[in-house]
Amino acid sequence: MAKRMNKLIGKYIIPVILNLTVISLCNARQPDSLLLNMMPDIPDAITEPSGRADYLAMHYWDKYDFGDTSFLMTDNLLERSFVDYLDLLSLVSADTMDKSIRSLMKKAESRRETYLYISKLSEQYLYAPDSPVYDEEKLIPFLQQETASPALGDAEKIRPQFLLGSVMQNRTGHTANDFTYTLTDGKTGTLHAVSADYVLLYFNDPECEDCLALTRRLIVSPVINGFIGQGKLKILTVYTSDDVEAWQKHASTVLNSWIYSRDAGQIINMEGIYNIKRFPTIYLLDKDKKVLLKDTSFELLENYFGKLQ
Repeated sequence: MAKRMNKLIGKYIIPVILNLTVISLCNARQPDSLLLNMMPDIPDAITEPSGRADYLAMHYWDKYDFGDTSFLMTDNLLERSFVDYLDLLSLVSADTMDKSIRSLMKKAESRRETYLYISKLSEQYLYAPDSPVYDEEKLIPFLQQETASPALGDAEKIRPQFLLGSVMQNRTGHTANDFTYTLTDGKTGTLHAVSADYVLLYFNDPECEDCLALTRRLIVSPVINGFIGQGKLKILTVYTSDDVEAWQKHASTVLNSWIYSRDAGQIINMEGIYNIKRFPTIYLLDKDKKVLLKDTSFELLENYFGKLQ
């Protein structure tokens, strides 16, 4: 995949060096020639890398016959093309991305089987947290097209409608949903009342191994603790299940400077105000509770604060 994308970038977007991390879930042993032959010819008059990327995004699918499913499945052509396409969308504006996805889905409506397959791929690659190209912002335009498409029946639109409602919650740049938390002594507070330049919202299950591992990494991180020590960062851990005894038992595993809490009213789960797909799940918020990092990793979190030092 990396070699293939480098060819695409080199032929269609360069001259500039682009820092891309390209990871493939597809069969890398397949030949690249068919993919390259399917790429549109960018007019020579378009010389700026951004302009070439925009043109490629808008015309990426021009040579694909969406009605010919046997052709699209040759050498996993459609899936391999789709993964490259997702990576290309990272190079264009949100407006261009939206227009490009809308155009793709309209083309795909010519064959129901193809439309369903692309819908499946979009969820598979953009919604699963362990996907190397996980990106809910890219998923939103796909879901918007699916919920309005005549290619899908009412029953088939139930899942995209549900997913769209979920991913629209707590988007990057938007204010995180408020909720009430309860401490071990029974006192309560709200997310929006937590006062700090940054708030790390940490949904966890104290008995999950990945949560314990993340907790240990946060505790020993010099950069994280540096911001906590300066009073600029507060960590709010939230337990969303109902095993109060297990939650209380693990209170001593976190630092006293953290806010160790639970959702006593089970509002987060019952009302679906946060789309928690796995534990741990972490969000970084600013002082106004706008989402800076959504469902992020420790590495990205530490890198974010490292740049602020």
